[in-house]
Amino acid sequence: MSSELLFEFVYFIPEIVLAFWGLLVILLDVALLRGRPSETRGKILGMVSLVGAILALVSVFVPDMLSFGSATGAPETSIFFGAIFQGPVVERFSAFIIILLMFVIALSTTWNFTEHWGEYFGLLFWTAVGMIMLIAAEELVTLFLTLELMTISLYIITAFEKDLNRSSEGALKYFVYGSVSSALFLFGLSLLYGLAGTTRLSAIGAVLEPQQSVAGLGRNIAGAMSVLLILVGFGFKISAVPFHQWAPDAYEGAPAPVSAWLATGSKLASMIALTKVLIQALGAWASGDGNLASPGWVGILAVIAALTMTYGNFAALAQKNLKRMLAYSSIAHAGYMLVGVMAVAVAAGSRVAAGPILFYLVVYSVANIGAFAVAAWLFRDKKTDEIEDLNGLFAQYPFLAVCTLLLMLSLIGIPGVAGFWGKFFMFSEALTQGEDKHRLTFLWLVGLGLMNSVISAFYYVRVLRAMFLRPSTGAPLKPPTFAIRVAVIGSALVVIIFGLYPTPLTDETDRLADSRIFDSRLKHTGPAPKVALNGGLQPVASPVGK
Repeated sequence: MSSELLFEFVYFIPEIVLAFWGLLVILLDVALLRGRPSETRGKILGMVSLVGAILALVSVFVPDMLSFGSATGAPETSIFFGAIFQGPVVERFSAFIIILLMFVIALSTTWNFTEHWGEYFGLLFWTAVGMIMLIAAEELVTLFLTLELMTISLYIITAFEKDLNRSSEGALKYFVYGSVSSALFLFGLSLLYGLAGTTRLSAIGAVLEPQQSVAGLGRNIAGAMSVLLILVGFGFKISAVPFHQWAPDAYEGAPAPVSAWLATGSKLASMIALTKVLIQALGAWASGDGNLASPGWVGILAVIAALTMTYGNFAALAQKNLKRMLAYSSIAHAGYMLVGVMAVAVAAGSRVAAGPILFYLVVYSVANIGAFAVAAWLFRDKKTDEIEDLNGLFAQYPFLAVCTLLLMLSLIGIPGVAGFWGKFFMFSEALTQGEDKHRLTFLWLVGLGLMNSVISAFYYVRVLRAMFLRPSTGAPLKPPTFAIRVAVIGSALVVIIFGLYPTPLTDETDRLADSRIFDSRLKHTGPAPKVALNGGLQPVASPVGK
């Protein structure tokens, strides 16, 4: 192993720590804790897992601490023969995913929902590895393997609440839909490789750019099929319509901490990966002649975004189960974020256009962690997570009820909380990017998004009505655990602080968005790949420079 390759492992320390700690908790469970009560093992392994997550969080900043990075963060570089990208955006979102992991681990000790605690915490660590590497993946094989590492682990932990039939049912639906979408996704990637002759995202973008025609994908059947299949794969991961069927059952059936992990870490990593692939590798196929109505993936994404935000919100109106409602809400939020992805495509390579998406992902994830913490609290005490079980919560726990109120308002997008700025920045970016001929398409999409935000208020307000206006029914909730208090109060503080003063977060996300992984103008510097776009393999000169 060369010294240069060995040196690259410094950037890979967080993933190594997470993978090792996943094995460690399993060994501790089967060796030292064998025979102990399940609840005791869960609490001990939960504490050990939190220690591992803290170590991984610290290790994210090791390159900076060793002066490998600059004052503004680690420099952008490719490691492991160009398979993995490293830079400030990967570093910061790796840290954010690990923080979300810490909340999920803490919430998992709220009640005793499994006997297999070692395997459960091990799989949580390995999903985190998959999420971080998915964000960092810079070529197709690594992208697919990391996506499957994340997804297969999620299939398993979704079914960990074995006493409930809905848990097994949700996991089975998740697995069946996921297996089919993964097969289609892999076929789409193989078609793209056959067309471009390379698996590197930057090289694919460099190959496709000179081959772009005014017809976009209209005369390129293989290219159109590849894009459609890739969108199927990513559409499943982010639960976009019509690839969302698994989400409501999986969210409802999974333990609440796992549902939170699905709604936050999984969606965050998949959305960043989707944006990166579409912009960096497939930017030339966004639209043919610059018109959003011409054949290209932007037009397809516009239809998916409209269907996703509309269906998600209308379906959520009929839900009485809190986790199922949050699942449909998650579908709707995916639709909003797809509008932001389109804005980045139309921005003609403007990297900062991805900033609003990153901002939205952060505030959305924080609000959902707190919301699912409330669901975990409900199930711990009442073995159910119906919205009506929140009746009278304000009378019993006024401060936590107010914190939950702030989280719901953020998910709606009410002014004064961070969710408002997330939608405002993303929709404003959509309306200001591109030429005049794009404005009409974005205008109706943003108008539809605003209408759907109003619709979403009706089902979020049902939660607030139960807490503040209805009398308590049944046995009162027991005092929440420390983990639930921290998750709910901490999430509420974040959404109110960045709601009143969003500038620090917007500055940071704009800085992180100024990365070459969000730049369709990126040029490949490696060997000239061969392409089959015009019939027969022909070498295409790779442009020099970045």
